[in-house]
Amino acid sequence: MTPSATSGDDAPASRLRPGWLHLHLTELGLEFEGSLERRRVRSSRAFRADTIQRNRDERFSESVSLRFSGDIVDPNLIRWDSSFKLGLSQERYREQTNYFTRSDSDTGLLLEYDVAVDILPAKPVSAQVYARRSRDRIPRRFLPSLLEERSDAGAAVYATHGIWTGELGFDWSDVDRTGNRSDEDDERLETARFYLDNRWVVSDAHHLRIAFDHEREESQYQGSEFAFDTRRDQLRVEHELAFGEARRHRLDTYIRWNNEQGDLARDETEITPRLTLRHSDAWETIYRYSFYRVEQDAIEVTRHKADVQAIFKPGEPFRLSADFFAIWERVDKDVEVHEFGGVLDATLRQPTRLGTLSASASFQAEQSRTVGSGGERVVHGEAHTLDPTRPTFLNELDVRRATLRAYNADRTRVYLPARDYTVLQVGRRTVVNRLLSGRITENEVVYFDYRYRIPAGARIDSYRADVWLEHEFTFGLTPYYGFEIRRQDAAGSRGTPVFTDNTERHGFGLRYDRPSWNASGEVELFDDSVEPYDAFHLHGRWWILRTAAHSLDASARADHYSFKGDFAHRRVATVDLDVTHTTHLSSYLSTSLAAGYRWEDNSRDGETDGVDLEGTIRYQRGALSVELTVEYDLLALRENRDEGFGVWVNIRRDLSHLLPGRKAERSAWAMR
Repeated sequence: MTPSATSGDDAPASRLRPGWLHLHLTELGLEFEGSLERRRVRSSRAFRADTIQRNRDERFSESVSLRFSGDIVDPNLIRWDSSFKLGLSQERYREQTNYFTRSDSDTGLLLEYDVAVDILPAKPVSAQVYARRSRDRIPRRFLPSLLEERSDAGAAVYATHGIWTGELGFDWSDVDRTGNRSDEDDERLETARFYLDNRWVVSDAHHLRIAFDHEREESQYQGSEFAFDTRRDQLRVEHELAFGEARRHRLDTYIRWNNEQGDLARDETEITPRLTLRHSDAWETIYRYSFYRVEQDAIEVTRHKADVQAIFKPGEPFRLSADFFAIWERVDKDVEVHEFGGVLDATLRQPTRLGTLSASASFQAEQSRTVGSGGERVVHGEAHTLDPTRPTFLNELDVRRATLRAYNADRTRVYLPARDYTVLQVGRRTVVNRLLSGRITENEVVYFDYRYRIPAGARIDSYRADVWLEHEFTFGLTPYYGFEIRRQDAAGSRGTPVFTDNTERHGFGLRYDRPSWNASGEVELFDDSVEPYDAFHLHGRWWILRTAAHSLDASARADHYSFKGDFAHRRVATVDLDVTHTTHLSSYLSTSLAAGYRWEDNSRDGETDGVDLEGTIRYQRGALSVELTVEYDLLALRENRDEGFGVWVNIRRDLSHLLPGRKAERSAWAMR
């Protein structure tokens, strides 16, 4: 083993020195980390004494950090880059629930690393191996942070020959999230994935891709009795061919076969060819056929869909499109569903003397017929952005709540009812809402799978129209109006009564934009068959200060809903405030502060208060860096109160100047 240094022309000494193993130590440092977290949770239940739980969590670690790079024989044969953190850790935990107390302490080794190895990086056949392990703090809005310990490892082989490029690899990941409240916030996800990806670039107009994935997922939400274990095999084929004059036309084909076993078991087959003909710069038609088959929860669904779309763009400001479709679906052996319809859509964006006029309008008509003795249909991947205040209705009626599954975009995290979201039956509709104390983050898209009952022998005619108008004036003011209407005409069911779902929405609003601030207001009138409401929304953002040394931003939002349906008459008012401030006091000292507040008053469910404060001081001068973070969180729901306080400190001393080669650099700098 021969340590390397930099030569006068900045070339690695490993290329100049003999030997087969070259090792270069590039960074060295000492680090101290400490944290103190306290949490108090009070829970109240009818006819029971209040439960008060107090938690105290202390963590300390002392470590040395190293960074290596090097190669074997030559950088073009095997090269690597790696960093390590080695040290000792001490932890102490104490929990008190009313009159019962338990405590625990632990002392052990701390090991974090990030290693990447490239083998034959410049050859037609190359490989890469990596391994990582880290510990990070995961902030949560209105809730105490979580500690995430993550381990990743994998290897991949890349090959290129002529028009073909291939990749064969394996990835493994294990994520553990823990909080300072026993088991309640703990979460574990382990995934293992083997994949094979082949690509052929026959020409600029001809591409083919064949990919196969085998994946295993195991997840557990330790605050509940649920654990999920899923195994997935998936084959994808993607083909693209451009043809015709100037290759204006295109034929795309997508084939997917997916087999899942375990708690989220299902089998899927999907075949979708698409032909796009571009007749001119302004005229384009698209022809698409889709075959889809799924087996899930002992139900087998086969669907055929054909649609034709035409797009007309005569000029820059105007666009017109039309889409006509037909669907035939068979559910098991006793139910068939026939659907057909069309959509007309037009958009306009036209400059005027005072600004820009934008308008869009669409009209959709659809007819659905159910033939057979009645039964159930399967919905998968229905996407919604949940809100803790505004109700979110699932698209279909008569949902079987026991079959409802909610998960994130990549299907690696399963959300649980009563933990992450609520489910409420309102007549024949199903309402879901996000819980502030759950794992679903704000504005996250959640996907749902479920089964629902369908009426036998029913015919449903649906009509929908959407209109949007706005004018953006040159001085910053933009008035707008949005209108949505949906009407249904249903008849002829046997056994299950038909429910007509009619909605109508009007939105009147104003936006005002200035360089340093903006504000908007909207009146919303929503007439629904189940739960109509009237609402108004106010939103503002102010960039108060923008200098090289300071920045200060503030935002505020207020909403008021008046629900007046048969389900429950209630009023809901919410206020959200956020302030962020960063300051550079000097070249070596800076601070940041973020504050958030949420207040909600629900005439039926009571008042909710949420507070989120986080402040950080950073000091870096020479080889010394210090970072101190303080966090306070409060979430009060009805009679329950969750309050947490935490302090994290990190002190690091860089000792890289003591390394061989760095002394010479330091002396040369001092002489200059």
